Amino acid sequence: MRIFEKLLPEDEYFTTTSQKTTIVLHHTAGSHRPDWVISSWDKDKSKGGKPLKVATHYVIGGKSREGDEKWDGVIYQAMPLENWAHHLGTKNSNNTQLNKQSIGIEICNYGPLTRTTDGEYFTYVNSKIEEKDVVDLGKNFRGYRYYQKYTDKQLSSLAFLLTKLSREFNIDLCWGLNEVFEKKKRNIENMEVLDIQQFLNSKGYTGIDGKRLEEDGLNGRNTKYALRTYMDVKRGDWNAFEYQERANEGHGGVWSHTNYRKDKTDVYPYDGLIEMLKSF
Repeated sequence: MRIFEKLLPEDEYFTTTSQKTTIVLHHTAGSHRPDWVISSWDKDKSKGGKPLKVATHYVIGGKSREGDEKWDGVIYQAMPLENWAHHLGTKNSNNTQLNKQSIGIEICNYGPLTRTTDGEYFTYVNSKIEEKDVVDLGKNFRGYRYYQKYTDKQLSSLAFLLTKLSREFNIDLCWGLNEVFEKKKRNIENMEVLDIQQFLNSKGYTGIDGKRLEEDGLNGRNTKYALRTYMDVKRGDWNAFEYQERANEGHGGVWSHTNYRKDKTDVYPYDGLIEMLKSF
């Protein structure tokens, strides 16, 4: 798979070399073209006119709102991998180190969407997204139920980059998000349905209707509770995308921007993304 270069000027990132132990996933909250994203970083300046040095190493293009797939899955590189820029923006005392040790990957995607009463979906800049490109999570994640879908080509390009970077920097792709997925799996895989319901309730999970689970097991008075339990078990993976102390402490692996900050939605718990990450 080809990687195109559109390198930022050297004053737009830090040219010091740093050891990489972490890969952080973002989405751009913007349009489909990766070259436009990188150009926008070149134009960002502080109030004093100095470069902000905010960027990620890679940007993966997407499908346009009109359906043009020319840029879908296309990978652009914005700076040398051994260098770094700010992309996390945490308030931690170790924020600089977290940025130094991480390789950032952006996915071109608008993120959260708002659904109108007549069933149309709009981005935060009031641009329309077609329903076929919308993910309905079933309940809110970080305040939103609907998101623009990460495309299959984007996920394929992301898998390629993760594999490449894992080999080059000896980053274990089973660390980070996958550790949280596995921990959740170990917690529930051997439980009876009633035990799962009780466990999920104790952790604050709710059913697909947002209400507390009925603790009645598979043979309860209504089979919808069994389905609700299944959906909650499935959505237990969402916990991996919440704030994680281990990420903020500098533990390596693959993390989401949401793991570092509670005010971010990138990346959100999309089934296709979770499945791809679990494949490593």
